[in-house]
Amino acid sequence: MNENQEQASLALKYFLDNFPIEVLLDQTKPSKKIDELAHFYLGRLTEVFSVFDRLIRYEHYFEKFYPPTDSDIPESEALEYHLRSYIEDFYILQERIKKITKRLIDDLSYYSIENESDVREALENMLNAIHEGLKDITDVLRREHVHEHSISELDFSTGKFLNMLLSGKFPLPDGATLPREKVQQRLSEVTVRLKAKHVAQAKRNSESLRKTKEWFASRFIYLFSILNGHKIEGLKMKSGASNKNEDYGV
Repeated sequence: MNENQEQASLALKYFLDNFPIEVLLDQTKPSKKIDELAHFYLGRLTEVFSVFDRLIRYEHYFEKFYPPTDSDIPESEALEYHLRSYIEDFYILQERIKKITKRLIDDLSYYSIENESDVREALENMLNAIHEGLKDITDVLRREHVHEHSISELDFSTGKFLNMLLSGKFPLPDGATLPREKVQQRLSEVTVRLKAKHVAQAKRNSESLRKTKEWFASRFIYLFSILNGHKIEGLKMKSGASNKNEDYGV
C-alpha cells in the first residue's frame, strides 16, 4: 500500500468491512440508522479526499496543463486561471472538512456514548488543527496574489499587456512599429518565471497536503469507528510536529 495513502485507504476500507456494501453503493436503501449514517459519512469523506487529491495534483497542472499553441488562450492567462482555481480549492477543502466534522458533532447524541463530551472535544480540536494548518498555506497565497502587489501579480499584468500587443488587441499609435521578437522574448521570460514559481510552490504544498490528508483520515476514522463500536487494525497516527508513527493498536 502506498505509504502516502495508507491511512486514507484504511479509512475507506473500514466502511467496506463494516457496513452493507449494497447500501454503500446506493443499491439498497438503509434499513438501520447506523447504516444510513455510514453511507452519508462515506460520501462526505470521499469528497474531502477528492479535494485533497486535486490540490496535490496542482503541481502537474501548473507545469503541464496548458492550451495548444494555436488556441486563443495565452499560457500566462491559463496559468492565472490555475492559480485562482488553486486558491479556491483550498477554501472548498476547508469548508468540506468543517461540514463533515460539525455534522458528526451534531450526530453524537445518536450514538449514546458515555464520553460524548470527550469525543466532541477531540473533533473540535481536530477541526481547529486542520484549519490552522491549511490557513498557513492560504494566508501565503492570499497575501501574495490578492492583498499585495507581488512580483507574481506584476508578471501576470505584464503577461496580459504583452499578449495584447502580440495579438493586435492593443492599438499602436500611427507610425509605431512593434518589435515582435523583443516582445515575444519578454513574454517567454515572464511566463517561464511564473510557471517555475508556482510549480515549486505547489510541490512544497503538495508534500504538506499529503501529510495533512493522512493526519485527518486517521483521526476522523478513529473517532468514527469508536462511535460505532469497531476497531481498525493497522491504524496509525502521525504527529504533525515530530512526524513519528504512534500505533494505537485499534
